[in-house]
Amino acid sequence: MNSYSYLQMYQINTKDVKSYPIEWNKIFGNSNKSIVEIGFGGGEFLVNLAKENNNYNYVGIETSLTSCHKIKKKIFLNNLNNIQIILEDAKFAVREFFSDNSISKVIVNFPCPWPKSKHAKNRLFDEKFLDTLSSVLEVDGEVILTTDVWTYASEVKEKFLSNGCFEVKNISEIQQLPFKTRYEKKWENEGRKKYLLIAQKRCKKEIKRLLEGEINLPHQKIQKMNFDKLQSLVGFKKSSKNKTLVIKDIYAKLDGSEYLVKVFSEDDRYIQSYFVDVIKIKDGWLVKLDDIAKAYRTPSVKEAVNIIAKELEN
Repeated sequence: MNSYSYLQMYQINTKDVKSYPIEWNKIFGNSNKSIVEIGFGGGEFLVNLAKENNNYNYVGIETSLTSCHKIKKKIFLNNLNNIQIILEDAKFAVREFFSDNSISKVIVNFPCPWPKSKHAKNRLFDEKFLDTLSSVLEVDGEVILTTDVWTYASEVKEKFLSNGCFEVKNISEIQQLPFKTRYEKKWENEGRKKYLLIAQKRCKKEIKRLLEGEINLPHQKIQKMNFDKLQSLVGFKKSSKNKTLVIKDIYAKLDGSEYLVKVFSEDDRYIQSYFVDVIKIKDGWLVKLDDIAKAYRTPSVKEAVNIIAKELEN
């Protein structure tokens, strides 16, 4: 094994999964309970946790590719087989990739509090995410938050209490976590205090997922294509309550046998950019989601394929 082969290991390519939520016990090959860390950073906490207790399966969620590379090296050097990671938005990942009552603990260490009102959409603990946590956590399962900002801990506590599905323990000041993270060391050097908040699930709320069940590749066949309409699709936009799609550009193959339609879409604040293929076939044209530029088959993505086919055939 070469020195960088571990970069191909330990990560779930969630856009290649055939059915959602993910069956984690099949991924890990056991029936152990799951612990999830959101925003694992350099991976110090999650790796040490997995080393200390191999009776759990650990899933780390991050949006930083650099952080994913760092933790993979640590997992490899420690020869651990009980950690998998996901490169994805946490709100989307927890809701779509975990079934009801399937997580034992969710750990969040030193998240950005996003204090400015204009950044409110970036805050992790909003009302919908708390509903998601109430669904995916097992009964008595815990959310464990550590932060260096007292006001942030207090705000999150109030949100858990308002949700109605959690019992929340009093915020406590702590000296240090069981395993020090890079951020914890930084805050200690700056003399900051650290606070612990634990919320325990008591009941659940029903949530709506975008990806439930087996996900097939959306496609449509059309007999004839309106080439004038093809070019006029650039700038097309359609919005509804929870969905938006915009056609941004069109690229053509020189021989005119294939076109790529660039689309942006949004489902319940989750944004994707992808291509829809329009390909000449024997008895007409095939309109399908491009299978190289990966996208989740959300309702807006399926709708984009259907709308493009309908518009071109008309």
